[in-house]
Amino acid sequence: MLNMKSLSCFATTAGGLNELCREEFMSLGATEVKAQPRGIAFQADIETLYRCCLWSRLANRIFLVVLDTKLDSQDDLTPTIAKVDWKKHMSAEGTFAVSFSGKGLGIDHSHYGALKIKDGIVDYFRDFSGSRPEVDRYSPDLRVHGHLNRNRLTLSIDLIGYSLHQRGYREGQQVTAPLKENVAAALLMRAGWPEIASNGGCLYDPMCGSGTFLVEAAMMASDLAPGLEKADQMLLNHWKMHQPQIWQDLITEAQHRESEGLRNLPDIYGSDASHKSLDIAQEAIENAGYADSIEIKQMTVEQGRKWGDWQTGLVISNPPYGERLGEIEEVKELYQHLGNYLKAEFDGWQAAILTCNSELGMYLGIKAKRSHEFANGPLECKLLRFDIAKEFHREPAIKGGADIAEQVQKTFPDLANSEGAQMFANRLRKNLKQLRKWANRTKAYCYRVYDADMPEYSLAIDYYQTLEEGEWLVVNEYAPPKTVDRQKAKKRLHEAMSVLPDVMELPAGKIIFKVRERQKGASQYERMDESKEYFTVIENGVKLRVNFQDYLDTGLFLDHRDVRAKVAELSKGKSLLNLFCYTASATAIAAAKGAKSSLSVDMSKTYLFWAQNNFWANQIDDRKHMLERADVIAWLAEEADKSAGEKKQFDVIFMDPPSFSSSKKMEGVLDIQRDHGWMIRKAMQLLTPNGVMVFSNNLRKFKLDELVEMQFDVEDITRKTMPEDFKRNQKIHQVWLIRPHKKSPDKAG
Repeated sequence: MLNMKSLSCFATTAGGLNELCREEFMSLGATEVKAQPRGIAFQADIETLYRCCLWSRLANRIFLVVLDTKLDSQDDLTPTIAKVDWKKHMSAEGTFAVSFSGKGLGIDHSHYGALKIKDGIVDYFRDFSGSRPEVDRYSPDLRVHGHLNRNRLTLSIDLIGYSLHQRGYREGQQVTAPLKENVAAALLMRAGWPEIASNGGCLYDPMCGSGTFLVEAAMMASDLAPGLEKADQMLLNHWKMHQPQIWQDLITEAQHRESEGLRNLPDIYGSDASHKSLDIAQEAIENAGYADSIEIKQMTVEQGRKWGDWQTGLVISNPPYGERLGEIEEVKELYQHLGNYLKAEFDGWQAAILTCNSELGMYLGIKAKRSHEFANGPLECKLLRFDIAKEFHREPAIKGGADIAEQVQKTFPDLANSEGAQMFANRLRKNLKQLRKWANRTKAYCYRVYDADMPEYSLAIDYYQTLEEGEWLVVNEYAPPKTVDRQKAKKRLHEAMSVLPDVMELPAGKIIFKVRERQKGASQYERMDESKEYFTVIENGVKLRVNFQDYLDTGLFLDHRDVRAKVAELSKGKSLLNLFCYTASATAIAAAKGAKSSLSVDMSKTYLFWAQNNFWANQIDDRKHMLERADVIAWLAEEADKSAGEKKQFDVIFMDPPSFSSSKKMEGVLDIQRDHGWMIRKAMQLLTPNGVMVFSNNLRKFKLDELVEMQFDVEDITRKTMPEDFKRNQKIHQVWLIRPHKKSPDKAG
């Protein structure tokens, strides 16, 4: 029997909010609150637990832990679940749903773990009453969640049934807000809005979009419980141990607090250039009950504020950062206009700007007093906080982009003669002297000439010889870590760019510049520009199409040059399957070098069209060499589960998955460290008995699943596939050849 005075609970929250969430739950009366990577663990009596469900602005879901135990093997999972007294939580005539996360005891698939838990609940009711509750994945009476960490199982009841960030004011809107409501609330807390509001200060969002900041700010200032609107929809109402009187008392209290809070609501304003966004914002404002309290207007930051006198307060906004606008230059210009607007119209105010590209903050022209790291979905962001005062004004950064070298030369004409610039130039010349000999000998027309060889000059510089317009240089700046002074990093970048045209003997206009974080999952696939300029390069005698400006990567991963050659060598006269094929450059080379047939699978329409152009450039027969658009994970599961007669078979499989992917086109989230074992085992079922898989990835801390090494013959060929121009960076990729055991090929399944 649960002790209703001391319940073990867990609340999940968005990445980076766990510490704030810990503080919030302590303020709500929870005890023994401990921040954990995905949320917080806490103790509470039933009233405090209900209060957290009703009042948390930061949590996603709140769980009541009903079992926490260790298992000896996966065979113990179902019988252990069946020992829980489920009749205290639901009736045999009710409905339930099960979810599962984690892995251990040989369980590495969430569906399988959920199935084992479901079987335990069904077994309990069959033994207890001879009947069983039905599974309803969409609207059950009870949601059960199991989490397995090695051999420790935690079983919980979801008291909410939906994510608490869904407050209710966006119900029915056909829009995906770029900022979740609980993340917006956390940003407002970090920006100091509760204190500013209590002192009568107002709030303004100059790029309010769909109005999330505006509504969340009003909810906080008016003391509205975030869960109040949907209180009757929470699953705790269907839980058999529910205490309805305690719940109703808390709802009544929340309604009274809201009515009192609305009397002291400060002024809240929003504006945006898009009337469509404002229509969405207005609907959300009306749904939330703040139509008379929040004022919005269509205008741009360039127009200036001609909107009456406002009480000094907080400016907060989530401007575009590159993903939502086609050209990065436009975004930088927008940040400059926003900075000018703040400096001209909001002296004495506080400001908080969220950006997922911290370099953009430099274009505001205001020195940030503090920054906080947040996660907005899969994106790592920073909240930059400012005191808007003349003493913190500064000149905005030089714009990046295709013409940064020209800008640097014009702005700092003598910089190329500085000690730092000449030191960098000497190192680059030294690299070139060695690499050009190697490139001429091996006929490498695209290669890396510099890769942060001097750590203070944290750049990756790639040389491309194109058939159409000769030589190009692509410069990627690795975003500096927090320990590096931003101004010093910017100066070093300018020093490097000032000497590149002379050292490389290239016009400044043919040097392309980009900023990137060190490889994080599928970030290379994000669109950056709309130039649509494609060029042709030669690798291993094969023509391949590249694009220097529109994407973070060019369509050709240079470190995989020798990997592609190995795939082509293995595929000669054989059939090839290329999974996560990207632009299918590996397939194009293999086909041109004699592969009998191939199938290349990717879920991106853009990259498959790019792949088709690689095929056309080499007159590859698309009747033998086919492209298929599909979610590779779903495709693998479906193909591997087919009967022997229907299952496709390939002599060579090349799989180079991203480290992380959460595309809207695929179900769930791909995490290569977590999922690669399952993927390899499924793919090996499509391999002929004498075939070979080439498996590679670029996750720096990746470790191959020990079970894979036990099930198959595995050969690490990383060092053999590391080209001369990448030997300075031994962690750029890892590659294995994986074959079925010769004596027991059936083990591959």
